[in-house]
Amino acid sequence: MLKKLREEIDNIDRKILELIGNRSDLAKKIVNAKNGDDIFKPKREEELVKRLISISSNSNPQFVENIWRILISENLFLQGGLKISVGSSNGAYNTAQWHFGRAAQITLLNSNEEAFKKIISDNYDAAVVPLDKNLKETYTVDDRTIRKVATTPVTARSDLVKIAIYKKDI
Repeated sequence: MLKKLREEIDNIDRKILELIGNRSDLAKKIVNAKNGDDIFKPKREEELVKRLISISSNSNPQFVENIWRILISENLFLQGGLKISVGSSNGAYNTAQWHFGRAAQITLLNSNEEAFKKIISDNYDAAVVPLDKNLKETYTVDDRTIRKVATTPVTARSDLVKIAIYKKDI
């Protein structure tokens, strides 16, 4: 009985690996279609994770989110990676590391304002700050608008703080 159950798991593992390979192949085609333009779509990622959690009937939502964060970050890494600035919160920095994985160079700064300025002045892809009720949806930095585009993690977690992700308007 145990041997048969393990064989079934082994078969499922092979299928999962095949599906991950198929997903990676499609991601590579998307990379080519984008021509390197704006590879980071945090709102789409947030919507994807929410949708997957909603259709997952018997998996822990944190598990689903963790798996897709890894898949997404690997695809972003393959597309060249990101530069992310983080406001002065170690909690936000830790959440950013979880969220982006190896896909990003993450810089912890002294304030949210410094993190926002990095998007404009140093060509960072996004700024991450702790989610706070006092945050605005948009800020103006050096006559450029940056906008909150997503929050993460999607699931409630005790090990991570909720963060807001900002990008500059293009």
